[in-house]
Amino acid sequence: MTLPYRFRVDQRVRVRSRGGGRHRPPPESVRGMLGTIAPQMTDDWSDTKLALQPGTPNVYYVTLDGGITELIAEDWLEQAPAE
Repeated sequence: MTLPYRFRVDQRVRVRSRGGGRHRPPPESVRGMLGTIAPQMTDDWSDTKLALQPGTPNVYYVTLDGGITELIAEDWLEQAPAE
């Protein structure tokens, strides 16, 4: 069973500085930065070799302000504050 995605493409997010989790932590240099969820494949991979193991958070490609794109686990992301 696929977990629902918490964030959508083009949504503004902030990378948490700490307390995210152990799966796909972001590099120290991007923690606290703002970015945008990049286009990515969000197909249902249930019952395939690509399915996530139970308890594994979804991951997202995030294009950070400044142009760098990182693959970051959902539990390291939060909604960006309103501008």
